Amino acid sequence: MLLKKIPLAVLLCCYVVDTAHAAPADSAFRSGLSAYNSGDYAKAKSIWEPLAQNEDAASQAGLGFLYHRGFGMAVDDNKAAYWLRKAAEHGQPEGQLMLGSLYFYGQGVIQSYVKAFAWCDLAQDNGNADAGMCRDSALQSLSSKHDVKAAFDASLELHHRLGPKR
Repeated sequence: MLLKKIPLAVLLCCYVVDTAHAAPADSAFRSGLSAYNSGDYAKAKSIWEPLAQNEDAASQAGLGFLYHRGFGMAVDDNKAAYWLRKAAEHGQPEGQLMLGSLYFYGQGVIQSYVKAFAWCDLAQDNGNADAGMCRDSALQSLSSKHDVKAAFDASLELHHRLGPKR
């Protein structure tokens, strides 16, 4: 019986250590989210920007969303695409979905249903429930069998490179 309890105890210790290690960035991100939710977009940006520059994926996605929607600043889809790509490549499902949406509409990136499909497919596999609509719309917008194959190949490449986080 003791042998069955030891692995669980080790796992719980790792979780506590990992949670304690991640807490400061998460706490700072949540401060930015609180500012965002209260409509203080400039404060959210001032909190998220240094975190995003230090590779915090949630802050990168938040910053990308601010730039995309023009909350507290002029709309800048080029900067939105920059930050969303960083978040997406760190495995952040909302960043993956939003980057896929930018590709779908050609905002801040060259329009590509192939890339939209690939990013939204990865976002769905990473647990974003809204990504299926983006993925399916991109798939329906593809005009040839060649493009459909390219979309599935691009998705496969992203899955191999970045993998689903589940």
